[in-house]
Amino acid sequence: MNLLFDLTATQPSQEVKFHGGGLYGEVIFFALLKRTENFIGIYDGKLYINSEILNSGIKLYDINQISPKELIKQENIDLFYTPLYNNKYEWQLSVKRYAITWHGVRGLEMPYNDIVLYYAKNFKAKAKEMIKSFVKKYSEKRSKKAKKIYYDMQANLENAEYITDSEHSKQSIVNFYPHLAKKEISVFYPPLMDDHIELPQSQFESKSYFLLTSSARWEKNNLRAVWAFDELFSQRKDLNFKVILAGVTDEKVYTRNLKNKDNFIFLGYVDRAELLSLHKNAYAFIYPSLNEGFGYPPIESMRYGVPVATSGTSSIPEICQNAAIYFDPYNVSEIKNRILQLLDKDIYAEYSARAVERYKIVSERQKQDLEKIVDFILGDKSC
Repeated sequence: MNLLFDLTATQPSQEVKFHGGGLYGEVIFFALLKRTENFIGIYDGKLYINSEILNSGIKLYDINQISPKELIKQENIDLFYTPLYNNKYEWQLSVKRYAITWHGVRGLEMPYNDIVLYYAKNFKAKAKEMIKSFVKKYSEKRSKKAKKIYYDMQANLENAEYITDSEHSKQSIVNFYPHLAKKEISVFYPPLMDDHIELPQSQFESKSYFLLTSSARWEKNNLRAVWAFDELFSQRKDLNFKVILAGVTDEKVYTRNLKNKDNFIFLGYVDRAELLSLHKNAYAFIYPSLNEGFGYPPIESMRYGVPVATSGTSSIPEICQNAAIYFDPYNVSEIKNRILQLLDKDIYAEYSARAVERYKIVSERQKQDLEKIVDFILGDKSC
């Protein structure tokens, strides 16, 4: 088969430069490259793309120079793969087979939450979100719109074969789209990121801070965790910890009405090596995400035996199982409770040990499933 690999999925989204789906796509690209060089890629030349992809030796086309439809005809493409299921149906592709990774249906599982108001970048954006929050049945309308988009995509992808990241995501897809219940949806854990990366020396003292990541995205819900920590610092003057937030693009989101600002460190985007160094040296990792199709960050902390407190929602309990301590991500008081539990040396030691064991199990499956993903893309049904 002549394969077209959708590299636009690895490039920045409207919200962030780096995102889980993009990193996932990069790992799949290089794993595929180890098996075959008989494919081409399409990307957006106006956006950032990993230089290693540009220098990989694979023939690449800029979507600004040639449309996917024209490229498919020119290169006799009969297989299209995208590592991130979105509005590619607008490309009006016509190929014999589609292989698609569908990471979940977040837009349907959590169509709206008022925490987004705090992340609005200016008065106009906030006013828009406030109007939405008061419009009766807005969430229902947004949900129907999202559902229609996916239906339209499926109508244009009759030959689609789906991969997803977790049993949660698989059953959620079937829940919202019952007509797909008879269609095979393969569950493969997403691959390890940077398995052998060399970490820089940390600029922060080991075990001196709690870590929060992906702080630019409201879905990650870090603001409620900041509220929880701020209350704790006001109540417990003996707490000598800092809280580091990585990926902050607008510090004001977090500093409004913050009483203990000196206890918080706000970092912008950091590269992968530095991010992993932050995970490794943290006292504990707090992950109050409102929705995940898999959830990389807790596993990244577990790699280093760092205890994790996280949301008991969506796919997170499936992936972390008994190796994390869970809370209701909408309940600031409960988040505080779990943070306090991690200050207990016995509980801390227990979850540190559980983290290491869980990482071993998950990472081994990730390695095995990466090969299965490549088999799937190449059409090996024995996977």
